[in-house]
Amino acid sequence: MRIFALSDIHVDYPENMAWVRTLSAQDYVHDTLLLAGDVSHDFARIEAALGYLLRKFARVFFIPGNHEVWLRNSNCSDSEQKFHRVLDLSAALGVSTRPTRLSDDSSAVWVVPLLAWYVKPEEGDDSLFVPQTDEDGNLDAWADEHFVKWPFCLTKRPADFFLELNVPYLDRAYDAPVISFSHFLPRAELMFDLDRDGQSARSKRGSKDRFNFSRVAGTWALDEQIRKLGSSVHVYGHQHRNRWRVIDRVLYVSHCLGYSEERESGQVLHFNNGPRLIWDKEGVPKETQDY
Repeated sequence: MRIFALSDIHVDYPENMAWVRTLSAQDYVHDTLLLAGDVSHDFARIEAALGYLLRKFARVFFIPGNHEVWLRNSNCSDSEQKFHRVLDLSAALGVSTRPTRLSDDSSAVWVVPLLAWYVKPEEGDDSLFVPQTDEDGNLDAWADEHFVKWPFCLTKRPADFFLELNVPYLDRAYDAPVISFSHFLPRAELMFDLDRDGQSARSKRGSKDRFNFSRVAGTWALDEQIRKLGSSVHVYGHQHRNRWRVIDRVLYVSHCLGYSEERESGQVLHFNNGPRLIWDKEGVPKETQDY
């Protein structure tokens, strides 16, 4: 049994769709892939990308990210409707979006998708917001501000809508290790590189980079759900920064494809040209360092 992680494949870019299309057709035929959101905003491209991955992996799990609920070029009335249509498309293709027990002759593991959204700093104390010098608090450049529309925006936070959908999964009795995954970040430390002592340190951004990602990163409430589940491993995406980090006995893994310019400039590191192995017959593979 092998389980791989991947996110943020953004197949709206032809080079990214080509990357998905040309993944090995032999290397993963018995394996499971966890795809942690941001495939595309376009239904046809989502269907094409998931179709390619289903032909390469024995099983694919998927959870929508923020791009999937964009209303750009969509006939959906709002982003909640778009979200449900993406789930319906996934189910029709045979892609898993619900908790599932995987087992072979010698071991078993539960895969649990967790829905989420980000909490902005003005929305509550469970935001992952970290103040940044010279930041620009205006989110006009953040595409979600223009392409996402919730029908419940005046009565409920988007994060609460999604987190409540996870509640039935939290009180189950899981008889094997749990691997959970989400698109959004569950902890603030995961946004930053490690310093020489192995502690999470703020990125040294100059004044030219005035966008503070932590405003739209995720929520601490997601980590509370991860802990309640008893996850051994949690996979996430969204930031386009790859991580392999253990915090309080939970391994957090981010393995994003990101954009080609990010890969070429070294912003997306540790990619190694394929999905990342996070579980095999021995459990979690050993890594030499956190990053």
